[in-house]
Amino acid sequence: MQLDRLSIYYQMMHTIHLPLLLALLSLFTACSKPEPPTINLYRAVHIGDIDQIERNLYWDADVNQPGPDGQTALHVAARKGSLVIVKMLLQSGADQEAVNQQGHAPLASALLARNTLVADYLVKQGASLDPDALLRETVLLGQADRDVIDFLKKQGASSNTPDAEGYTPLHLAILNGHRVIAKYLVERGADIDLTDRAGRTPLQIAIELQNQDIERMLRKFGAAASGP
Repeated sequence: MQLDRLSIYYQMMHTIHLPLLLALLSLFTACSKPEPPTINLYRAVHIGDIDQIERNLYWDADVNQPGPDGQTALHVAARKGSLVIVKMLLQSGADQEAVNQQGHAPLASALLARNTLVADYLVKQGASLDPDALLRETVLLGQADRDVIDFLKKQGASSNTPDAEGYTPLHLAILNGHRVIAKYLVERGADIDLTDRAGRTPLQIAIELQNQDIERMLRKFGAAASGP
């Protein structure tokens, strides 16, 4: 008899508390649901607002929608060196191969901004990589510092691979007046006596351009005025 009473009691308590528990669970779920974003994903990544980024991603923002400048959110994060945000975007389906108006994928954007940590992560996540082309591009645009050159050489880039015009990265650095980059390249194995299609050595180019700083630097490293 006593057991029957206890059974009835527990059944009554279960019946009374179940709706309450369900209501509390519903309230907790509602509270954990983030508010809709107040700015778009592109803007949130630009200013590094993690909360707004998370809201956008939760509310299914188009992670690959380019902004007004043709950059996707991943391009922006890569250029800014925001590794945490890069990871968030990739986990939400960001396209590593999307190109901006300059034809650059996020990996190139990272390297042109000298963010090798992000570049390394993107490569490990499977981003396409043409190390020779990226070395020439970063040199041409004056963005190839020590870390960028070392990173690309580690990925297989050669300091002596010419482009379609016969210019090696060293030729390009000299043609564009990038003395420091030219020095980095020479220090890292660039052949100072290779000629371009016109038969000019790096030193001859420097002399023609009357760039005495680069000329002195090349002579210091033993550059010859004529090719091998």
